[in-house]
Amino acid sequence: MQNTSLRPMGIGRILDRSFQLYRKHFVTLTLIMLILYGPFYLLEQLLTYQETAITSTSILDQIRSGKSLQDMFETGSYFQNNPSVQDENYIGRMLLLVLVLLPIMLLGLFPTSVASVVHLVKASLFGEEIPSVGQLLRKSFRRFWPLAGSTFLDGLIMVGLYIGLAIIIVIFALIFVVGGKFSNAFGNFGGGAVALTVVFFILLTLGVLFGFCYFFLRWSYYLPFVALGEESIGIGRSWKLTRKSFWRLFGMYLVLSLILYLFLAVIQLIIAAVFGMGLWSQLLQSLVSIVVMSLWYLPYAVSFFDLKVRNEGLGLEGLMEQTMANPALDNSEELEPFDPFDDPKPIDLDKKNE
Repeated sequence: MQNTSLRPMGIGRILDRSFQLYRKHFVTLTLIMLILYGPFYLLEQLLTYQETAITSTSILDQIRSGKSLQDMFETGSYFQNNPSVQDENYIGRMLLLVLVLLPIMLLGLFPTSVASVVHLVKASLFGEEIPSVGQLLRKSFRRFWPLAGSTFLDGLIMVGLYIGLAIIIVIFALIFVVGGKFSNAFGNFGGGAVALTVVFFILLTLGVLFGFCYFFLRWSYYLPFVALGEESIGIGRSWKLTRKSFWRLFGMYLVLSLILYLFLAVIQLIIAAVFGMGLWSQLLQSLVSIVVMSLWYLPYAVSFFDLKVRNEGLGLEGLMEQTMANPALDNSEELEPFDPFDDPKPIDLDKKNE
């Protein structure tokens, strides 16, 4: 471990360091995502794929052949095809996807992949040797059941919160419906009242979405605690860790989402235009999603250690050990905070002895 103090990072610094780690460890991160998510995406595409009229040729080829946009979107085309009518086994395949594959992905693949990224970021943070792909996966799978159990518990909490917020909207809707009937019975329910109702429900919906995002972010940092063996559940620690950091985290994920969704949308449009909408095109789009996936997890892991620096004094213990081991370092010598993702500068021992 590097015996220097760690400093907090802003949104731009976290994202910048995340992209640097992505470039530096691209092969390791991509192999982890391919091993974990590759079979899942392959089975998902095989279960949901439906052959249609335009899937065999690309959109560019169809435009060259003289087809208009109306021809591409007409009845029977890919965009309006109903797979449940064409395939009698469609419902069974969808049940297999929802009841078997999705739980495996949400409770197994997702927490394991996040744990692997956390271990990689931790090794980079403390200057340790970066584990291989196999070592990262083994470290993650050692905590598989705590990771799966805590993810399941967090999912139950978020579903309960979602249902509770939905009930609030329904209650207010019923109140306004009953109130509107009484208003119509005893007087006119004017346009101003309708506009006020619309504005109220827009604000209520935004408030509900904000409330859901607030609790989701506050409880979402449980996985690193569980992956590192500090907690069995970690939800309570996550709530304490994210104290006074909601807006910073919200801004970080908002910027990250805009960047990645825009990039993926452009790539998918290019693939669809060049290769069409066939099975191979969809598999290629899935491959791109897998390659980019670690970019979702890296800012999460980097921001976790940043929160540890801010709220739990991560790095102070190393600074104290350094000060005790070197009594010559008194208070008059100011130690510059250390950015854990910067490469340390080599020390010239000859110049130091002079």
